[in-house]
Amino acid sequence: MHASGNKFRIGTQADPMDFLAWLLNALHTALGGTKKPGSSIIHQALQGSVRISSRKARKEGEEDGTPPETKEMPFLYLTVDVPAAPLFKDALERNIIPQVPLVACLAKFDGSTEQEMMNGDTRQFVLSRLPRYLIVHIKRFSRNTQQFAEKNPTIVNFPVRGLEMGNYVSPPTSAKYHLMASLQHDGTPEAGSYRGFVHFRANDQWYEVQDLHVNGVHPQLISVSESYIQIWRVDDA
Repeated sequence: MHASGNKFRIGTQADPMDFLAWLLNALHTALGGTKKPGSSIIHQALQGSVRISSRKARKEGEEDGTPPETKEMPFLYLTVDVPAAPLFKDALERNIIPQVPLVACLAKFDGSTEQEMMNGDTRQFVLSRLPRYLIVHIKRFSRNTQQFAEKNPTIVNFPVRGLEMGNYVSPPTSAKYHLMASLQHDGTPEAGSYRGFVHFRANDQWYEVQDLHVNGVHPQLISVSESYIQIWRVDDA
């Protein structure tokens, strides 16, 4: 509590992604880590690298042909956006929450998908190095023009085993990952709650964890959820 400057306190719910980002940085520093790659076990296990190609917006009268600027950036987790999708209703006027596969969210890192910035510049992302343990942050929360929290409830589908990440690496390779844990958000952005799902490798079983309650759960219930944070491990078989 004191180490975070009272930003995170027992008994007060905070955004787990904010907490995780703070915790990883705090552990890295406490273990003697520096800006040098691999200077702590945190970076050795979790740090990857992404190549970002940026192209300035073409101004009127300029020729289109300016080469993009490319830079390498380290990361401890990947943030992906959930495509905005409206709620549909069935014949009984019940809301149907849309679904999207995780690979559609990861397309941001395929090296060809362009993302337009607020100023009109465009960027392309591709992974240049994958970590042994991959953290994926599925961005669900945002602020509207009135600064009220909004949540995208779209369900993200994903495999619990064999997620192929090699399609997002340059040069392309084969890199399969297995899910270790997933954190799910339920309810509204202001009054919702979180549930964790953890895989126990010793008996190949999945468990649902919420507060002090732990129950066995079928993996199929995990793979179709409002997942918020995922932790994957590279296939070392």
